[in-house]
Amino acid sequence: MDIGNTLRILDPVTDFDSNDGVMAPRLDTLNGKVVGMYQNGKLNAGKLLDLIADILSERYDLKGIVRGNYIGNRVMRPNEWRDIEQCDAIILTNGD
Repeated sequence: MDIGNTLRILDPVTDFDSNDGVMAPRLDTLNGKVVGMYQNGKLNAGKLLDLIADILSERYDLKGIVRGNYIGNRVMRPNEWRDIEQCDAIILTNGD
C-alpha cells in the first residue's frame, strides 16, 4: 500500500491592515507625567521594570510611577488594569 509523501504547509500569518487601529499621540516629554509599568508576572519581568524605572527617573522628572500586572494570554477588560486611568504613558514588560 503506497500512502505517498505529502507535505502540507500552513501559514498562520494574516495580512496586517493598518486601518484597524490608530497609534496613540506621542508625548512631547515624560517630565511631569505618570508612567504605568505593567508586567506579566513571569521571571525577571519585575526586574526589567525596575531597571527601566531607574533609567526613566534619572532622565525625567516623573510625577509618579504606577505598577501593576497584566494577563498576556487574553484581552484584559478595562477594569482589570490597576490605576490605569492615572497614567500618561504605559510600558508593558514580559519575562521568561
